[in-house]
Amino acid sequence: MAHTDDENVEVVETQRETRAMKAKRASSRDRLSTLEDKVERLEDGVRDASERLDVVDGRLIELESKGDEFKDDVNIAINKVMEDVEKGGETF
Repeated sequence: MAHTDDENVEVVETQRETRAMKAKRASSRDRLSTLEDKVERLEDGVRDASERLDVVDGRLIELESKGDEFKDDVNIAINKVMEDVEKGGETF
């Protein structure tokens, strides 16, 4: 069966539309893939930052504890000096 010119034009236009739709879908898939990669890298970065914050929090707690110990040591030393001064002795 022979196609008329109008039918041939219609077939060609349909093929172009099909190619354009495929290209659009491929482009959308590429963008989606790129977006998924970016989300994955962002999630990794957030996870790493969270782990680092946990380490920093642990060290801050440790420093606060040592600061409390240091305050206690200083208070004990001051109290000893004050006792010696009150007794009239020399501490040095």
